[in-house]
Amino acid sequence: MKKITKAYLMLATVTFTVQTMGLGYPSQAEAAVSTTTTSQSESVQNISNTFEQLLRQPGKLPQAFAYLQKHIQSIPASQATIMTLHLENAQTKQLDSYSQTLYPTSVQTKINTIYKPGDSFTNVISRTKDTNLKKLLAQTRDAGYKLETAEGMYYPVINYEKYKVFGKHTTADICSYIDIMAVESGQAATKDAALHIGYQQLSGRVLAQEDFLNKYPHSNRTLAVKELHDLYYFYTFYGTNNTPLFDYDTKKIHPNAKKGYQLVIQRNSGSASPYVQKLKAFVALLDQNGDKHTAQVSNWLKKNVPTS
Repeated sequence: MKKITKAYLMLATVTFTVQTMGLGYPSQAEAAVSTTTTSQSESVQNISNTFEQLLRQPGKLPQAFAYLQKHIQSIPASQATIMTLHLENAQTKQLDSYSQTLYPTSVQTKINTIYKPGDSFTNVISRTKDTNLKKLLAQTRDAGYKLETAEGMYYPVINYEKYKVFGKHTTADICSYIDIMAVESGQAATKDAALHIGYQQLSGRVLAQEDFLNKYPHSNRTLAVKELHDLYYFYTFYGTNNTPLFDYDTKKIHPNAKKGYQLVIQRNSGSASPYVQKLKAFVALLDQNGDKHTAQVSNWLKKNVPTS
């Protein structure tokens, strides 16, 4: 009887301990984990708050950019994504004000006297002795912009190459979006209404954009990629104002375009891509029409790639 009572007491003790744990009396280990989680959550919130405060202050984009670079590894992908997109929003919003600082004739002239094709802000800064110009260009560079030129003007654009350090810490869709935009800021597709990339590159960008839209139809940046995709889709079949796809006099397609599109089709022969399929039909039609913009080709374009 004593043995049974002793065993019962031991079982009761174990049962009470398990029940107590289940009822919310944490062990020391659980308490420590809870404290650590709370501390990490507060740390992430502090990082986010400080960053957002910087974005709200005029002229603090350089500090916000540097702050995110320093802390992005310490925050979850979901928060890193929000902060990265907020930075892009702020850059887009402030782009005009930064552009205005470069537009005065005096600034444009100073840049023009030392600028060499392909120069970055850093290149120009290293060549000028003008302290004010150095400061102005450095602030624009550190705010996450890069130097571009077109039609004789120098202006800033968002430097998405710098976003790649953020991309690997964000969600998959935004990482992919950054890759797409880095290609754009790395080499503009058009300048002065002329095509500045090859036709294979043009098609490659459309395919990357199409892939993004298929994978991430509900991404925060789906609309932005869709707008880019539609523009490049148009360029594929019509060209640009100063680089039309068909010669105005001979009505023949640009020879490099035909060759480029044929190579794209060959490389993607097994693809179900709507873009590739439409490109196949277009090239086949050109073969039937001597590569000319005939009435038949014109009607096909109106039906398959309407301009409005």
